Amino acid sequence: MQQDRYSRLAEITKMIHLKLDKRSVLEQVVKAISEEIVRCDAVGIYLPISEDQFQGFVGKPDQFHGITLDKMVIDLKKDRFAAEIVETRKSIYIPDTSQDDRPDPVPIELFKIKSIFGIPIYYEKSMYGLVFLFDYSAPLHLNKEELEAIESYITMAAVAIRNTELFTRSQKLVKDKQLLLDATGELSRCVTVQEALETSFRYIGEALDNPNVAAHLNDMYTQSASPHKLSSESTWKEEEWKKIHNEVKINFQEDAVYQEVMRTKGPVMIADAISDPRTNKEAINSFGIKAMYTLPLISRDEVLGTLGIVSFDSPKSYTNAEQQLAMSIADATAGVLDNLIHLEQLEEIISHRTHELQEKNEILESMNEDLRQLSKKNESILNSAGEGIYGLNKEGVITFCNPTAATMLDYDVDELVGKKQAEVVAHYSKEMDLYQHMSSPIHDSLISGEKAYSAEEKFAKKDGSLFDVEYVSTPIQNGEHHSGTVVTFRDVTERKEMERKIHTQAYYDMITRLPNRSYMTQKIRTALKKLNGANERLGVLFLDLDRFKLINDSYGHVAGDQVLYEIAERFRTLVSSRVTVSRLGGDEFMVLVEDIERIEELDEIAMKLLGFLTDPVRIGSNELFTGASIGISVYPDDAQNEEELIRNADTAMYLAKEYGGTYHYFTHLLREKNIERSNLLNALHQAVEKSELEVFYQPKINYDTKELIGVEALLRWTHPEFGKVPPDKFIPLAEETGLILKLGNWVLKEAIDQLKAWHAEGHMITMAVNFSIRQIQHPRVVQTVKSVLDNAGIDPKYLEIELTEHTLIQSHDAAKIHELKDLGLTIALDDFGTGYSSLKYIKDFPIDCIKIDRSFVDGMTQVPHIAALNSTIIHLAKQLDYGVIAEGVETQEQIDLLMKEGCYCMQGYFFSRPVPADELQEMIESGVAD
Repeated sequence: MQQDRYSRLAEITKMIHLKLDKRSVLEQVVKAISEEIVRCDAVGIYLPISEDQFQGFVGKPDQFHGITLDKMVIDLKKDRFAAEIVETRKSIYIPDTSQDDRPDPVPIELFKIKSIFGIPIYYEKSMYGLVFLFDYSAPLHLNKEELEAIESYITMAAVAIRNTELFTRSQKLVKDKQLLLDATGELSRCVTVQEALETSFRYIGEALDNPNVAAHLNDMYTQSASPHKLSSESTWKEEEWKKIHNEVKINFQEDAVYQEVMRTKGPVMIADAISDPRTNKEAINSFGIKAMYTLPLISRDEVLGTLGIVSFDSPKSYTNAEQQLAMSIADATAGVLDNLIHLEQLEEIISHRTHELQEKNEILESMNEDLRQLSKKNESILNSAGEGIYGLNKEGVITFCNPTAATMLDYDVDELVGKKQAEVVAHYSKEMDLYQHMSSPIHDSLISGEKAYSAEEKFAKKDGSLFDVEYVSTPIQNGEHHSGTVVTFRDVTERKEMERKIHTQAYYDMITRLPNRSYMTQKIRTALKKLNGANERLGVLFLDLDRFKLINDSYGHVAGDQVLYEIAERFRTLVSSRVTVSRLGGDEFMVLVEDIERIEELDEIAMKLLGFLTDPVRIGSNELFTGASIGISVYPDDAQNEEELIRNADTAMYLAKEYGGTYHYFTHLLREKNIERSNLLNALHQAVEKSELEVFYQPKINYDTKELIGVEALLRWTHPEFGKVPPDKFIPLAEETGLILKLGNWVLKEAIDQLKAWHAEGHMITMAVNFSIRQIQHPRVVQTVKSVLDNAGIDPKYLEIELTEHTLIQSHDAAKIHELKDLGLTIALDDFGTGYSSLKYIKDFPIDCIKIDRSFVDGMTQVPHIAALNSTIIHLAKQLDYGVIAEGVETQEQIDLLMKEGCYCMQGYFFSRPVPADELQEMIESGVAD
């Protein structure tokens, strides 16, 4: 029976990792339980369909009294038995249902259930379902072995469900990320508000599987909302949609849903629009809305409007992942809309001002012939004009001037009339060059007899202060000749300032004042269009700050913004006609380098960027340190357009981050590396089942007594295709993906089983096992270690857990280490001296032994200060009554120095490489290291 159970567990485990088919695995679990518990009349697995309900999924038999299992629903509000199992997450056995009122009486009576056993399906902190065993005739009377068998199979069920969900979720995440990338890329290429909205509608419709998307935008002056655009794929037509809005007369200032979005700047999900008190019932009845999801369009902390996604069939809600994806698309849309709306407004202002000035000019042109003989009536009109007006004769002398012009130039009228324009009106071009003598556009108009217009130049007042002007110089025609010109101008400083503000908000980051992503994307696109020759190149450096999130979390976002500003000021020193620095958002910066003559220029810029981060940023009394990782891509070597350049630089940045605080060029080998990494991960998932993994052992020697005192267990992997895979290649991959939990538990069990065998032979040595950060952070690590030791019958004092300083600093849980220590085992601090603040962790954690890192041992015979460090470490350990062992011992000279300092415990190639257990057997049997 025991052998059958192990076979079933192995088969189910294989199905979990290879098939990822939830139903197949759970059917095997049901079959295994029903065959294991022969007195059980029925087994059923129920999975959650809502917060309070579970529905039958698989069972044996698959129907009861003609009712199939999927028609059976357990309601926790009615079934206190099931509710208690869910709440306590513990199994409950009722031998006689007639004596217990907790189960729902309806199914008990309907199926004549005599006894019932319920057990939860959960893994770590997640609840996945319920399992029930029924008996219609006599009590089940489950013994301990049967209960253990059931719990084993239920654990397999939980893992199967979790793996299926993780696999489905990972596929969905990849798809969602690509959808968001596509949406962001396409939105960045939109040139009109309508185009941007239609693009947003299409991607949000795909993300939520709902084409009924509409936009309501706020008016820039009144801030009141109005229906702006409806998706072309919607059930409604846009014309009819706007018509209904007018008929219902929706007041968005009083609409509860819209005001909630404006107030909270967050999305509002209403699964049932009819029953929700916040909805406008007249509006939802007119449109036939059953559910609605409203997203804010936020840019620069202002709500531009909303996107509404509605359902007309029935109440509906979306998952958190779907809502987050839709919100991300909405955020990308808002940034693009903000830029486009401001640009359209700017164009509208310019068009309006130009049209207005042209109208004024046309009025003045009709008066040109009579200007020299202005009547008092005409002079009154001239003097009351809101624009500045003055006339020039052929010699450029001011012949008349209205009071408005004199006031704007800070002169009296008498001071202007009779003077040449160049004497009293300092006229500057948009490049801030002062026009000399007869070189201005006004004098060109005077000479040529053609009208001149400008909205980009400046006049100076009497005191020299400048102001922006918009003017028209209109020649005075006398038949076929012109006798002078009339200049009409106005002060447009306020308008220009608004235009500059709009431009700054659209293209510059508010925190650092550096160009933003929109600016940089257009800049790269423009730079690529200017390239002609085959040898012309440009480069993009994508920079991501290290540890910035820690600064934000520890000191707050205000301090984080100050750090960003200070770093941006340092980066700004690189800016030139060839180099552009921008902030993309968060802790990401990007640098564009044009006209590259040699690739080494990019290395120099990357080194400067990293060098800027060497010194701390001082915020108040704090010195904050950060570093960076930089990815570099080059046109045309790595990409053909701006999107590929940015994406490939981003890819290279992630590789640089793996190495830590450096820079890395993009290469096409990166794609191959990703493929290789994926293949390696897939093979690693199957390595245990295919018996490709093996535990090697390296002896620990007390050189003073020449005794073998223990061994360290080390994982090795030999793949049929890849060959011997180095641990430093697959261990980090296992840690990153969470597979290290499975591998770590397997190594622990293998090592303890081997230790049990050696103890049975009378060799009472210790076993050292390395633990990763994920193992230490696992909530059941203490129970797991205790269970493995208890099952093998090994005294905990023979187990030594090795933890690196990096593991300790990330664990944030000294209590967990103390719990492990309380089991009776020993804790060793591995790679001592290579981490962070070592003395702090010696103080905070219950450490028994310090392992001197091999890098210190290797250099101690050549570098005096390393030998001094070793002496200090050994002395510190003795003073604190800790054991000390040296790793990586390879020469007799190293041994002599260590012995001289009082370090007698050692391990390294001098004694033995890590070898399989059978190869180490002879050394263990002799117990002596020669």
